[in-house]
Amino acid sequence: MVIKFIESTYDSVKDKLKNPFYGTLFVVWVIRNREFIYNVFFNEDCTSDQRLEIIRSHFLNWDSLQSFIETIFISLGLMVLIYASLNLSRFIVEFSERKLKPWIQKLFSSTSIVSREDFQAMEKERDYFQKKYSEERIEKIGLQRELDQLQEQKIIKVDSPQNSSSTENFKARNDSENKAKKIVDRWKRLRPSYFEDFKTLMKHDHNKLTVSLIESTMKDLASIREFKDKGIIETIDHNNFYYYNFTEFGDEFVHYVSNMLSEKT
Repeated sequence: MVIKFIESTYDSVKDKLKNPFYGTLFVVWVIRNREFIYNVFFNEDCTSDQRLEIIRSHFLNWDSLQSFIETIFISLGLMVLIYASLNLSRFIVEFSERKLKPWIQKLFSSTSIVSREDFQAMEKERDYFQKKYSEERIEKIGLQRELDQLQEQKIIKVDSPQNSSSTENFKARNDSENKAKKIVDRWKRLRPSYFEDFKTLMKHDHNKLTVSLIESTMKDLASIREFKDKGIIETIDHNNFYYYNFTEFGDEFVHYVSNMLSEKT
């Protein structure tokens, strides 16, 4: 019973000392009453009666209470000083990292750091060219679809001399469709995750095919490598910004998969 009481008291005192105020108060009280602690616990010349008298005279007088109140105020002031110094040091570190360091780097190496305005201007220029490129690709796909419809309706005469180039294009598209069909059939049979990831890729805005965005939406980590190996997409570096872009065969592959999915629905 006594052991449990001692353990409980020890745990309670230990928890209290973890509190910043109580810990500071304890340290300040020990420093201010070092002679009292020495005489009570470490002075072998003092007898038991003398120790009791020292304890009684220390705690049972007005000076002891006044000294304890002063200890409390000193502890509070010390805590304020400590936390103020911590925040001051944090302010100095943050100010140095966020203000002084960029200013010094820009001062000695103006080519390694650009202003926010220049960066935003470069972003706008990048977005503009990406949008123009996407519009031209979409227009090309639209023209190709119209040409497919004309071929299906037999409006273009096959034996016309002017149609020789169109015939070659039609043959090339047939070859691309056959190649796309083989790829899709192989994916469905061996790796369905490739086909699912490609359908996810088709849903993205063509202006936002960033490497980080596309890779984060792929369920199979090998899908991107498969698309590159099959010549469907390629990586574009634009001012150190990396994007995925559909190749010419990739546009035809998207057209084939879109038609295949629309026929199923």
